Amino acid sequence: MGKKSRRSRPTRRSAPPAPRPAPEAGQREPERLLLDQIAAGALDPHLTQIAEAICDRSLLLQTIASAEALAELAVGDRIRINSHATPRYLHGIEGTVVDLDEESATVCVHRPVGRFKSGEVRCPPLVLDRLGRAA
Repeated sequence: MGKKSRRSRPTRRSAPPAPRPAPEAGQREPERLLLDQIAAGALDPHLTQIAEAICDRSLLLQTIASAEALAELAVGDRIRINSHATPRYLHGIEGTVVDLDEESATVCVHRPVGRFKSGEVRCPPLVLDRLGRAA
């Protein structure tokens, strides 16, 4: 999986944010104030640190989502490879989880696919949609 797809892919298990109460007259939401300060150039000396903090936080959220998705998988689960996987020819292929490690799941797709001549594909958990558990 390339760097671009890791950074731009939304997590599949994120809940919509809870509605916030409307700010009182004359008040602005803190995130809007921060964005306004960035746009106005007030935080220019700190942009590198802000960008690093955003990148670090995004990576942490991605790691948490991946760990949660991996925890939901079990050997024997039927899965479908979703549209976040690369290479694209894997999209929509169904298979069975045959192995799990700390970071990924190995999926048997029951036939050779592209460069995966063995019929087994090692996938990050966020590219897998669980269809059901084996009986």
